[in-house]
Amino acid sequence: MATTRNVQRELDNLRKEIAGLQQDYSRLKGRARATKTEGVERFGAIRDDLVDTIDAIKAKVTNGTGAAADEISAHIDDLRNLVGDYSERTEKTVAAHPIAALAGALAIGWLIGRLNRSE
Repeated sequence: MATTRNVQRELDNLRKEIAGLQQDYSRLKGRARATKTEGVERFGAIRDDLVDTIDAIKAKVTNGTGAAADEISAHIDDLRNLVGDYSERTEKTVAAHPIAALAGALAIGWLIGRLNRSE
């Protein structure tokens, strides 16, 4: 009889332990579902943030490229105008003083020739 009581006690203890394990399992299963849902929400938020950041970077690059191209174009136009002004001034100077321009060109040519000979 003592063994029957011991077996009965052991069975009762095992039932209690099984009931506790089932409760733990249910609790952990609920946490896993909640964690999975939170993970999916976090992933969605991170993905949305990345998409927004990429769009912002694309817009900045596009705007920056357009602004840089406009600035370069403006500098090139300024350079064209400057070269045109110098060309006009040179034409006017040569037209007003042709002998002086010819003498200056000959002097510069003679100097360049002397410099090249000495090397």
